[in-house]
Amino acid sequence: MHRTTRIKITELNPHLMCVLCGGYFIDATTIIECLHSFCKMCIVRYLETSKYCPICDVQVHKTKPLLNIRSDKTLQDIVYKLVPGLFKNEMKRRRDFYAAHPSVDATNGSNEDRGEVSDEDKRIITDDEIISLSIEFFNPKPRAQSGVEDKGAQEEVNNKRYLQCPAAMTVMHLRKFLRSKMDIPCTFQVEVMYEDEPLKDYYTLMDIAYIYTWRRNGPLPLKYRVRPNCKKMKISHPQDGPNSSVRSESDSASDKASSPAAVAAHTPYPHISSGINGSSPGCVPSRQYSFGNKVRKGSLNGSSTSSG
Repeated sequence: MHRTTRIKITELNPHLMCVLCGGYFIDATTIIECLHSFCKMCIVRYLETSKYCPICDVQVHKTKPLLNIRSDKTLQDIVYKLVPGLFKNEMKRRRDFYAAHPSVDATNGSNEDRGEVSDEDKRIITDDEIISLSIEFFNPKPRAQSGVEDKGAQEEVNNKRYLQCPAAMTVMHLRKFLRSKMDIPCTFQVEVMYEDEPLKDYYTLMDIAYIYTWRRNGPLPLKYRVRPNCKKMKISHPQDGPNSSVRSESDSASDKASSPAAVAAHTPYPHISSGINGSSPGCVPSRQYSFGNKVRKGSLNGSSTSSG
């Protein structure tokens, strides 16, 4: 089975830090001859006295080394997204500099050069940021008739709920919240999805926003579905003995009550069908669990979560 390994930021530091200043890249700039990267200010100052790369000693240019360096926006965006708070601190440092030195002309620079770009504009998300998301039931059935389509659209609006959660909250926390909010028994599993793709338990809301390029033009759209757990039943074999088929009424009643068929029959959610004798269910629920009318607030991993 494929296993996903979480990598610590310290293991990536050699690829994110400038060897000249020892800090994370700021305005990452790459030498086109050898593709080694540095902070822009660091490499410009270094090339004033040398024409060779500080790492591999390759000649950058015979006479004008500044012609052979290029700004690396992709690398800089990666650094900003991997290092929490770096972008916000850098923008604040630039604003403070120009506020302390009003004589410096910054009109020729970009908004980012002057520190006037917010996290939202740069699509940078921090761990402690609150993300708005919507959650609704996943219904893969297409709508054929226009009347049914209008009715289904209205039902989706009514069944959609909105939450505000920390960006560091994981899909596992959201699944637990849904199970608690809708009183879903342990015999069913809850899946959180983006469009029609199930999400991994270890994904955070920040991961989802980056992976699926959430544009902040609305709540992060998530969906859920509820399915029976696929577990094989224990079946008695004839070699157990001639009396194995003779069972008391109480035993048979208790076994029937604990069987998947009985669970589906006695559960307050009859729209969910379960497989029998180990067979996998071939259909998805036709109706969704609904949130209760009573609005509750749940604490997820020490963070307050509210539903609309």
